[in-house]
Amino acid sequence: MLPLLLAVSCNKDAQPPEEPHPVFGEPVVKPKGKPIGDAVSVEIGPNGGVLLYTDMVRLEIPPGAVDELTTFGIQPISNTFDETSASPAFRLTPEDKYFKKPVEISFLYDLDAEGNSGTRMVAFQRSDGVWCGSSTELDAPQRLLTVETTHFSDWVWFDLLSLRKDKESVGAGETVNLKLLEQILGELMPANHIDSVPLAAMDDIGLSKDLTVSGWKIISGPGSLSPKINTKLVLGDAVYTAPTTIESATDVEIQVEVESKNGYISDRSAPGGRRKFGKFILLTTIRLVPENFVQLILNGVEQDLSQTGNDAKLVNGNAYIRLGGDESSISLTLQCFGTGPGTYPGGTDGGEATLYFVESIGEDRRFFNNFYRTCENGYIYNGTATLTTVGKYVEGSFSGQIFPANVQNCEVPEPTTVEFHFKMKRN
Repeated sequence: MLPLLLAVSCNKDAQPPEEPHPVFGEPVVKPKGKPIGDAVSVEIGPNGGVLLYTDMVRLEIPPGAVDELTTFGIQPISNTFDETSASPAFRLTPEDKYFKKPVEISFLYDLDAEGNSGTRMVAFQRSDGVWCGSSTELDAPQRLLTVETTHFSDWVWFDLLSLRKDKESVGAGETVNLKLLEQILGELMPANHIDSVPLAAMDDIGLSKDLTVSGWKIISGPGSLSPKINTKLVLGDAVYTAPTTIESATDVEIQVEVESKNGYISDRSAPGGRRKFGKFILLTTIRLVPENFVQLILNGVEQDLSQTGNDAKLVNGNAYIRLGGDESSISLTLQCFGTGPGTYPGGTDGGEATLYFVESIGEDRRFFNNFYRTCENGYIYNGTATLTTVGKYVEGSFSGQIFPANVQNCEVPEPTTVEFHFKMKRN
């Protein structure tokens, strides 16, 4: 359903001539997300205050929102609104309190985030598991999404329109299926002083007749692209085919144009309180990889380690991905407790993953893990592994933080940000 109408009036006046007609489905019930990182908290009283979670989430509690000293918290959790998204959701606390004045929540999205910020907004999860879109203020130059609320729960930002792909990377001659999806509404329902709407499933673009699709093309990189008719009889699908030979890792950028004459999102910062869509472009990137490919990014510094001794195997129902060896300057082992494609958050239980990293500098060998031990809560795990292909080749990635091993004090060790992308022939 597009456009999404969040500033909905309860009167019975006739709609403007070009007011779009929303398309409704059944609200989708999703499970609660699981914690994937440490929470931050602060006590704030009647004078108000601010709480930040790194540079990703900001809470601004105005004076008079609470009558007494209250503990406010932010914790990253798994994103059950969109399990395919790399962006976490966040649990905001306290959940059992209504504020006397609206609290402002701001999300900072990544500059490199795929999609189009013009269709971006924020949703919260109700106690019955239904996610609801909320009226959202967009500050594109600052990459900020801001909402006001008088209650806390689980929150996330998302795109009403998205360009999805079934693979992040491909080898020579392989294909990637591309699909434009739109968010369908469940029903319109202002609630808790928020103009909100329960959300149904994402569906092929085309249910809303207000939308038109055109301009599929490759912006950069080799290969070919073929637009396809989707289930709604719109050119909302496409198939990308990689070249027959790939000498080195290469990024291919693809774009598609979408136009909505009347669509908008309720946005108090936009003219008339409506952020209108008009014509916009959606972009996505596909990585072409040679037969064996290993990329390691430590604190933003990229290394191509495809020629290092690498190994991928399945043992007793677990997937092991090994980079380097005992004599290498860098050694990395990723263990996924499972062998099927999917996401594996940090941990040692089924469906989770651990990462061990060793770096040698001269005679000095430094050991790191994607977990650390606290004095109060035991082991805290970080990051998420993804297995996209498990067959003749094992392909996937890990993204998160690693910490010095065997830290003895009770403080959180200094983290190192890690991205690990691999395609290895299975032994």
